[in-house]
Amino acid sequence: MNRPCAERRDARALLAENRAFAAVEFALMLPLVLIVYLGLAELALGQRASQKVELVAHTLSDLAAQQLTGGSNPGQAGIDETTIKAIFSAATTLMAPLPSSNLKMTISEVAIVADATQASGYKATVQWSVTRNSGALRPCTIGGVAKLNAADVAPVDPNSMPTSYTTAKSVTLANAGGGSTTTSVTPTVGSIIVADVIYTYQPSFSRTITWLKTATPQMSRTSYSPVRNTYSPNHIQYYMTSGTNCTPGTP
Repeated sequence: MNRPCAERRDARALLAENRAFAAVEFALMLPLVLIVYLGLAELALGQRASQKVELVAHTLSDLAAQQLTGGSNPGQAGIDETTIKAIFSAATTLMAPLPSSNLKMTISEVAIVADATQASGYKATVQWSVTRNSGALRPCTIGGVAKLNAADVAPVDPNSMPTSYTTAKSVTLANAGGGSTTTSVTPTVGSIIVADVIYTYQPSFSRTITWLKTATPQMSRTSYSPVRNTYSPNHIQYYMTSGTNCTPGTP
């Protein structure tokens, strides 16, 4: 008569024991699961922020390079303060909904010119440079010389231009009938708009959870766009009140 009762008690005890094990396992696994989940979510958000920084840099250089009017002569291009503010403002909105107060931006015009005194035969010089949010101006001169360093460095380096803009490159092309042809590609002489963007990214969870301290990496991008204006020379004249004009006295 007592065996069924004892069996029921044993079954209940075993069930309670299994539930206790499950609770312990859940408690042990929960932190790991949360870390993995938050890490994947943050990785996706960081990738999205990186894409936005890339888009901002491209938009800055592209909008500035598209200027076709506003110069001192018919057909010449120029940028005034109202226009440059509108360009910076348009690019800044692309960061939404991320904060843009720590988005450092610089727009510069760099002229690629033939120069027999250079070993490469070409040099890059800054015509003008303007910034927002404490961006770094590109220098008019380096070591007293009106020339940027020809160097292939990671963005953003305001003191340099990639060697592809200042040095002839050998390119090997495959022939349709077999074999290959090597040809030299020389830099294109003219003006280029260069946009430098630096963004200090604060991970989303550290913005919402104040006690969660995480690193704040910097995202840097540089974008290059040739000046669209066909006036010779295809220079965008400087009529801004901010920034630096490297050819004072001339627009």
